[in-house]
Amino acid sequence: MSEEIRLVKDLTDEERKRLFGWGENIFGVEDANYRWRPKDLHFILDVDGRPASHVGLIDHIVKVGGEPVRIGGIGAVVTAGELHGRGYAQKTLRHAERFMCEEMKVEFGLLFCLDRLKTFYERQGWKLVQDEVEFDQPSGKVRSSFNVMALGCVDRAWPSGAVDICSFPW
Repeated sequence: MSEEIRLVKDLTDEERKRLFGWGENIFGVEDANYRWRPKDLHFILDVDGRPASHVGLIDHIVKVGGEPVRIGGIGAVVTAGELHGRGYAQKTLRHAERFMCEEMKVEFGLLFCLDRLKTFYERQGWKLVQDEVEFDQPSGKVRSSFNVMALGCVDRAWPSGAVDICSFPW
């Protein structure tokens, strides 16, 4: 069995169908009717030449306590349905984390997650953001109902203060 992680700017229709078309409401957020920001980059873990897992990434500046903080936004972490439980999401996430910290040289990673995934990200070293987080929607600013988690890429703790995502969530 061969595994390869590749970086692409855009997903093909076939990759999108394989990675995201295997179930209903796979992220558990479709009923919230939020507008989501597209990812700038996509890491795809191929197993035997077929897409198995995906992590999306954006380069963005948020405001924390009114101060700008450059982050790598992680989103759309998914593994094709029949391949769950094999560590593919963790491998792909680790690869994206290294890229955002070492290549993009952001200060922090930031992601949104549901309660059921919080423990998974905590095991990878992500920490819950304790302050209020809000993001843009067509109707205006919305307080996040999701867990927001940060991963440090620099030698300092996530700053305190209310977080303005300054865009749609990703």
